[in-house]
Amino acid sequence: MITPSARPGLRVRTGDPMPSVGLRATDGYLLNLRSHVGVRPSIVVFFGGPSLKGSARERGDQLATALREALPRLERAGVGLVAVTTDSERQQAEYVAALELPYVLFSDERRTAVAMLGIPTRNERGNVNAEPTAFAVAQDGMVLDVVERVEPRGLIARLLEAISPPD
Repeated sequence: MITPSARPGLRVRTGDPMPSVGLRATDGYLLNLRSHVGVRPSIVVFFGGPSLKGSARERGDQLATALREALPRLERAGVGLVAVTTDSERQQAEYVAALELPYVLFSDERRTAVAMLGIPTRNERGNVNAEPTAFAVAQDGMVLDVVERVEPRGLIARLLEAISPPD
């Protein structure tokens, strides 16, 4: 049985500073989310994928693949990508290899960032995954846009427009 979490909703909104929380990457790198986004504008995406099954896994794969395809566009725009799941580093490393992702995933296995940001989760037989949620964050760490219930189509364009609005 799949049950949504009882979280009251996102705690971080447009105009709020991105909080400081530590995450570990599939390559072992430790990242402080607030410090990282302070280096350059960034897109931060939480999603499920590595430990999911069936159609939920397919949706996670679609988002991970969309991020892979968008990476050159993000790099040209000088925008960083932080992709986060609640899976273990081992699960993420296998997932990155299987999908040939050119970016690392950051692990929030203890769901510290998920709780701090108020990102909804789904619990499927003890396997807790973040609902797809994305943030556009300015170089000063302020959240410029929040996308709940992320769909891959149009996501990058929307977040890039929030970071660099057209003249």
